Amino acid sequence: MAPTLVDLPPETLLAVTSYLNTPIDYIHFLQSHYLIGRILHDREVLTKTLRRIASSSRECELASSTQISPFDALLCIYERQQALWKARPSSTIVLGDGQSFVYRQGIVAYTRAGLIRVLDVHNASHTEGVIYPSVIGTQLLGIDCRASEVELLHLQDGLLTVIYHGETRTNGWRSWILVINITGYEGRPLAVDLWTSEDVLVRNNSQYVCVVAPTGLSANGRHREWVCRVLEIDDMPVKSPILQIPELAIQEVGSALAFEVYDDFFYAISTQSTREMDEPEWVSHYTCFRFPLNHPDRLTLESVKLWRRHHREGPINDLWTDLQLVRDETTGELTIIEARKEWTEGSSTQRRTWYRQKLPAVFSNRNNIDTKDRNTIDPNSQNTTVLAVSQSEDLVSSSTTNDSPYLFSIPPEDKMGDNPAEAAFGLDQPPPHPRLTCNTHSEYSPTSRLPSVMQNLILAKSKYRTYISDANAFLDLVTDDQRPPSSNVWMQQLRLRIGSRKEASPFDERGMIHQHHVHPHTRRPIEGSELRYDDNGIHLWPPNDAPVVLVDLLHGSTRSYASCDGDDFRRKPFGDVTAYSDERSIIYLVKEKGAAEYDKGRLILINFDQYIQFWHKLWVPDFIDLYGHGVQNCSKSASKPTDKVAMQGIAGRSYESVEMDIDTAQGSDNRHHADGWDESQGNNSLQPVDEVNDLYWCEEFDDEPVDLHWFQEQSALWTDLQEGFCFT
Repeated sequence: MAPTLVDLPPETLLAVTSYLNTPIDYIHFLQSHYLIGRILHDREVLTKTLRRIASSSRECELASSTQISPFDALLCIYERQQALWKARPSSTIVLGDGQSFVYRQGIVAYTRAGLIRVLDVHNASHTEGVIYPSVIGTQLLGIDCRASEVELLHLQDGLLTVIYHGETRTNGWRSWILVINITGYEGRPLAVDLWTSEDVLVRNNSQYVCVVAPTGLSANGRHREWVCRVLEIDDMPVKSPILQIPELAIQEVGSALAFEVYDDFFYAISTQSTREMDEPEWVSHYTCFRFPLNHPDRLTLESVKLWRRHHREGPINDLWTDLQLVRDETTGELTIIEARKEWTEGSSTQRRTWYRQKLPAVFSNRNNIDTKDRNTIDPNSQNTTVLAVSQSEDLVSSSTTNDSPYLFSIPPEDKMGDNPAEAAFGLDQPPPHPRLTCNTHSEYSPTSRLPSVMQNLILAKSKYRTYISDANAFLDLVTDDQRPPSSNVWMQQLRLRIGSRKEASPFDERGMIHQHHVHPHTRRPIEGSELRYDDNGIHLWPPNDAPVVLVDLLHGSTRSYASCDGDDFRRKPFGDVTAYSDERSIIYLVKEKGAAEYDKGRLILINFDQYIQFWHKLWVPDFIDLYGHGVQNCSKSASKPTDKVAMQGIAGRSYESVEMDIDTAQGSDNRHHADGWDESQGNNSLQPVDEVNDLYWCEEFDDEPVDLHWFQEQSALWTDLQEGFCFT
């Protein structure tokens, strides 16, 4: 009998696991045979694997603090990535309603009737922190609380940054930047005068807040440049050194410009520059800047140029370009992710492709670059370097064969070099490094199972676009025209459009292992060049036969209303859609068509992590059988007699039991929200009350304001609304 994988020594099996790069591969290998599972279920092996393939994930943090086991952590990552690949969310729920919101690191903050409400989404919190900007303005800044506005900027590492516009008693309208600690809501918010009327951006960590505004002028006075002002949280009085970043063009953030704070450094990356004669038209670079937050100075400002693309790769449709800096869940490194829609090699077909490359290594290794690959572009700055040939071996194009890991091809050398200007710059030859498919993800492949899904998507139907790097998946929030079964009218609905890929077998058709490709100059193997990928296709959610109640909820409608004939219904058209997402979920705010900026919209969560369960002791979402697994007996009526519910955490872990009586959960009788809603009519009948005179609780005060804290904890709005579904 021929030997099998089970017959291998345990040491060999453990060596095999070191080549498994994703939790999905590891779980499938572990489940392939019970004997293999016994060997790979060792806690030490699981811990090493988890730290190798998902070191920066939330599950790895929980496993490191012994809150869950390493196997449960890997299983949780596996299940949410599988749900994302198949476009099968586990639940959706209406979190509340508001005018605007920000979402990051599992925390959502949204404005509602002049208040800021903060909800922990990843822990499915039953309570929300309610921040009273008017109290902050009155007690800290001396502002008339009856004339104030608040604008959300950024949320990260426990700090919420907002702009507070208020009318002072002496100087009229003024604006401040407020930095609010939402981790325990301790201390007093930090307030700094807003020094410009231009739109500002904020990036921060737990110690520093960097405020960026396009208020500087270039040396020749012809261009505006970005100015960074760094605020140190623990430094009183606040010192805010200012640094102007030269040659960083004023562009649209998110498409040609991105900012991020990572490891106490501020990073900025742009696809253009303010220099008039910056680079030839036939080559494009990323312009990358970095400076330490504890010492923002022109001397500490580093600048590097990375090879981005060659014009022979085809024209770009700039309307589809997206640029972002994200922290990779596998390695924890800061990564550039750019989406470009290109007419590849000048063809008539547009192709959207995501390009990835690591950023920190650029700065850490910049002094080790060979002198023949380095050119100083600014004689007055010793910290500015251009990489005509990228130091990363995964950034540039090379010729393509049928068995090649490279995505694009460049014309052969005998067809190049006709342009003397290109030869003068040394650009008449194709770049020497390959661009690997492990860092390039095309929207669809020649074997895509749903080509019609690709063909129907136009820019006007795309409301939100992002890329989830740890799952090798892109996610679009799109509008789609559908005709409900009981209607003769075509109506718009919001849907998720998800495409993904997975690592293919390391063996080719002949049964041989794919070998590393060799670098053309160093003759060394190129890491990652042996990887191949299989396309998982493009999936839409919800499916075409989804219940009308689910479509209405995702649409933001509270109900469908009947038309004149009584046998048909029409869904109210929606207007602006704003969305944020992470590796677990997507949250979007949808407003009715024609709604103003200050009008409320519905805040809706679509969740891919089945261990994030928005259940309440008096309410459990209805289950809908979308995936053919049957409907569980878990209705609202069956759950109402229950006084306690233990929320099940990751892979069976029990979160802290939710023990609260009815008065605590739903609010005492005759209690009024400050935002104008009366809960005294019962838990599911929010009724508007008379307009309040201020943003406090409904209490009258004379000349002196009531001494209230700027923060209070209240029951979450989703526990009152009780609108959502779970899917099986």
